[in-house]
Amino acid sequence: MLDSLRKASSGWVAQLLIALLVVSFAVWGISGFFTGFNAEVVATVGNTDVTVRQFAREYETRLRQAGQQFGQQITPELAQMLQLPQQVLGRLIADAALTDEARNMGLGISDEALSTKIAEDPAFQDPSGNFDRNQFVQLLRNAGLTEDQYVEQLREGYIRQQITDGLAGETQVPDAFMRALAEYRGEERNLSWLVLTPALIGNVTDPSETDLQAYFDAHKSDWRAPEYRAVTLMSLSPADLADAGAVTDADAQALYDRVSATRFSTPERRRIQQIVFDSEADGQQAAAAVSGGKTFDELLTDRGQTPEAVDIGLLAREDIIDPKVAEAAFGLDAGGVSPLVAGQFGPIMIRVTEIQPAAVTPFAEVKDQLKEELAQSRAAEEISDQIDVIEDARAGGATLAEIAGNYGLTLRTVPAIDASGRDGDGNAIADLPGGQSLVTEIFQSDVGLDNNPIPVDKGYVWFDVTAVAAERDRELPEVREKVIAAWKAAEIQKRLAARADDIRKQVENGGDIAAIATGAGLTVETAAGVKRVGDPPAGLDQPAIQAAFGGPKGYAAVTDGADGAKLVIVSTDVTVPAYFAGAPDLVEPQKQFSQDMANDLLTTYVYQLQQRLGVSINQAAFNTAIGATQSGGRL
Repeated sequence: MLDSLRKASSGWVAQLLIALLVVSFAVWGISGFFTGFNAEVVATVGNTDVTVRQFAREYETRLRQAGQQFGQQITPELAQMLQLPQQVLGRLIADAALTDEARNMGLGISDEALSTKIAEDPAFQDPSGNFDRNQFVQLLRNAGLTEDQYVEQLREGYIRQQITDGLAGETQVPDAFMRALAEYRGEERNLSWLVLTPALIGNVTDPSETDLQAYFDAHKSDWRAPEYRAVTLMSLSPADLADAGAVTDADAQALYDRVSATRFSTPERRRIQQIVFDSEADGQQAAAAVSGGKTFDELLTDRGQTPEAVDIGLLAREDIIDPKVAEAAFGLDAGGVSPLVAGQFGPIMIRVTEIQPAAVTPFAEVKDQLKEELAQSRAAEEISDQIDVIEDARAGGATLAEIAGNYGLTLRTVPAIDASGRDGDGNAIADLPGGQSLVTEIFQSDVGLDNNPIPVDKGYVWFDVTAVAAERDRELPEVREKVIAAWKAAEIQKRLAARADDIRKQVENGGDIAAIATGAGLTVETAAGVKRVGDPPAGLDQPAIQAAFGGPKGYAAVTDGADGAKLVIVSTDVTVPAYFAGAPDLVEPQKQFSQDMANDLLTTYVYQLQQRLGVSINQAAFNTAIGATQSGGRL
């Protein structure tokens, strides 16, 4: 029923205010702030107040809507994160601005007209369509409104609508705009293009020292060395403590007995073919034919089916959904055909073509695997005790190297690692315990600092940073081969671009792309009816399509292709569709753009109103209404 309060502003134009109000409040800000408010007022625009009661009612409704949208109760903290208080207050401030201006303009609505609108509201009508005063009073009471409050708010809504309708109610995007849009979207082109791959350039000789140095100097940042750290690592995992030799055969056998049914057993499987008949009569006729000597394959031929088409796979009993089918299938020998089965999806006849017997992997084949599992499981239980021993040793001043030697753990030295986990040559460091989490900890530490062990995969890793090398510019000799390779790649692209541009110029000067392709040993690719939007044809991507639409018929463009290739694309034919105002595919775009124009008008208008009338916020009342504790400041 509360929606009735906004009936006067429920048209599509006023609905634009839902987004507008947030913008007007949260983005433009408030022109004034002071604390001398009436405690019942949360904001004032000109001479119009937004009461705490109004805000609380709107805010409660917004919280309920958000809760339904997100499927959970909206807490005050989540509401703040979603900026729901600002949205609600923004809407009320914009309403107040329009209401204040409407009063200044002397706008109004007669009591008779307002009474008629209330009586015509379906929310207040009985099943016969007549105004029901008892229902009217009850709905107002449920909404926490008196009759006078409701009438006043409804009156203000219809008055505001006079402004919004007068300003933007009949806004329509110009026909010239829609024509341009239709032509832009509907234009089709036939395209021809050549693919120039780096192979066309062939081998490029090494650059001279002068060229190499110049290239290196121009791209020096590409070769800058990041900060590197040298670290010593020691890990403790169940694998480090596991002793499979200490696990007895009896223990492994006991584990095997517990898990063999699920881990080491394969159930019997059968390859099943089935014919599903349309009716019981059809099935009975087929069953009689089989009884008379007709084969299953002959039944398939009569029905225009093949064995492959009716094969439902190699299945275990539990894989078959229909228990009657499962019972029939697992009661047959290989090659056997069942009688007619009353299946869940109709009468069925089944043939079993293959039987794979159930199998159990013998204990002897998995004994070593089970012993290793048991050893690691027991070792995992020992990890916490071993950590205490290692930490006590570290507290006593022992180094990681000493601890590793004393307890038979592996010590690993990483001479250089950067913040992304790569070594000095830029390669990812393999088998790094803890992965990026360890790297992050390394770069938050420093030389000489004690570091807490990091939990990794049921174990722990310790590290010491032993050296730090600050980031720096590398010298050419350090990366010479890489710079040469980069120079060659850039040179290939440079020459390829020049060749592509030369072909483009030939086309622009009237050259035939097919003849040019023949002379260059290239193949012309083509596509017809290509539009700006939609999936591009094979061999082209969206940037290539945009390049192809960059000029008139005969226009040639150069763009990047896959794997370093260059494309020369020519628009060989251009078709612009005829424009029909009101065409079905333009109805929604026209409506949307018209709404956007109206939105721009209303946005500007309400902004100017707020600037001229002035907006002040009672921060204390606002904070109280939303359950916040902060005071002062601007929202």
